[in-house]
Amino acid sequence: MKNRKQIRILTALLLVTALLLAACGNAPAGTVPEEPTPTAGAAPETTPEATVAPTEAPTPAAAQTPAPAAERKVVECDTVEAFLKAIAPDTTIRLTGRSYDLSAALGYGNFCGDYYDWENLYDGWELVISGVSNLRIEAARPGTEIVTLPRYADVIRFDNCSDVTLSGLTVGHTEGAGTCAGSVLRMLDCANMQVENCELYGCGTYGLELDRCRELSCRGTVIRDCTYGALSASSSSGVVLDDCKISGISENSYMAVLSLSNCTGCALINSLVRSCSASELLNCRYVRDFYLGGCEIVGNRFGGMFYATNYPITVDGCSFKKNELENGWYGEAWGGDESEKAVDPDGRTYADYELGELKLKTDVTWTPPEPAVPEQKPVEASSDGMIHVSTVDELLASIAPGATIYLEDGIYSLAEATGYGTYAGDTYYWMPCYDGPGLVISGVRDLTITAGGPHRVTVTAEPRYANVLSFENCAGLTLKNITAGHTQEPGSCSGGVLNFQNCSSSTVQDCSLYGCGILGVSGYSCTDLTVRYTEIHDCSDGAFDFTSCSGVTIERCNVHDIGGPTYFIYDCKNVTVNGKTVSDGTSW
Repeated sequence: MKNRKQIRILTALLLVTALLLAACGNAPAGTVPEEPTPTAGAAPETTPEATVAPTEAPTPAAAQTPAPAAERKVVECDTVEAFLKAIAPDTTIRLTGRSYDLSAALGYGNFCGDYYDWENLYDGWELVISGVSNLRIEAARPGTEIVTLPRYADVIRFDNCSDVTLSGLTVGHTEGAGTCAGSVLRMLDCANMQVENCELYGCGTYGLELDRCRELSCRGTVIRDCTYGALSASSSSGVVLDDCKISGISENSYMAVLSLSNCTGCALINSLVRSCSASELLNCRYVRDFYLGGCEIVGNRFGGMFYATNYPITVDGCSFKKNELENGWYGEAWGGDESEKAVDPDGRTYADYELGELKLKTDVTWTPPEPAVPEQKPVEASSDGMIHVSTVDELLASIAPGATIYLEDGIYSLAEATGYGTYAGDTYYWMPCYDGPGLVISGVRDLTITAGGPHRVTVTAEPRYANVLSFENCAGLTLKNITAGHTQEPGSCSGGVLNFQNCSSSTVQDCSLYGCGILGVSGYSCTDLTVRYTEIHDCSDGAFDFTSCSGVTIERCNVHDIGGPTYFIYDCKNVTVNGKTVSDGTSW
């Protein structure tokens, strides 16, 4: 656990540093460098040509309507440069060559297309394909490889894409010494993705790493020799691995072969898992409706076979043979939590001996149940121009650009939301945390949440590792006249109260923020953030914490009973407290 956290923290810090040096900020997408310098050892060919810029920005993944396969343009590519140039919507890219080394491409790390760019990481550049729909990348012959050299990079990352198919490809990091901190395929905010008849291999941390994705089908695919696991999925739904072969997952006492959190409607079916060493086969935290069916689990070494919180794992027609389980079927959970027991398709709990006696079924089919969707209150404003809500479900359903939400008097416990931790709306999702999900409101403009006064309304969160309310990529936010904090339970917190990431023009006014949250208000990479007339008390690490922000204004706040420094300011510009400019790099 300690090593895992240290790796993640170090990697995150290195990524932040690398992003500040990203060269693509100096070479805008769609422009060709005057003299692209080939990577050492790469044969200079022709300068990559910029594709024609679309007349409109690509439609977000969830809203795209793909063209039928017959309408796709087919492009045959025998070089890595031709492959990159061909990335576009409504396209089938047929790879006719043998090997495509992304890190040897002409213009590697410097040239960006309309639908791809490069992200600068600690030891090289990562290919990011974004905003594309109805794209198919297929191998014309068996054994066609897409590889990359840097160990901190995912081989390919997809952002905000939909209806993308990868077929017949072998994908991984180049053979070499050392371990990886990047996955093979990573997908963020994607929908309707297909991986078919591929081979995904380590040293990548995960074969598939998903965040906020809907509907991924991985069929007939080999996932082998990854250091952390075959699959990591968070805040996702409809993730199905079918007829896959998983092997050689490296020994890691804190990682599972399949790790899922805050997901719904996912499955591993008709698949083989062998010769793996991990904490568990399946680790599911706040995962509703996970189905394990028709699978052969043989010759593995696990701490336990299953670990699940809040919702059980359904096991049907699986064979468990010659597995070494150090701590029994359910292992030893972190923090001493007891795992939910596995159940059969009718919801009956298995005895341990029954799991060992199950017989293998073949050609299992599975249809995910309908997800628990919060009742949607019509988003209509009253005569006063505000949307009046009285429940958490109504609050979540009303989050929209330009909305003013008025919280009627009462306590709004986020844990009471229908689909808590699993259902994600268009404007919010649940972030996985160690002890439960945290609410994140994302990508909303000009949203106001207000009430009749902080003494009349309280918003609470139960998980101690989660922020009470997080906001990312938002603009024009206003929070007014509310109280927010963690539920009053024994123990200390590792999460704060309000957290802002990449937000602009946001205001917190006339609120009351309390511990055990570690910080009252924290912000990263924000502009024009104002906190005024707000009480912050009983937070363990401080009242305000801002990093890489510009234009922070704090006015006449009532701060008391705080542990640690009241203010922490790092890498910020134009920070004022009660009208006085505060120097960067200070804490007091």
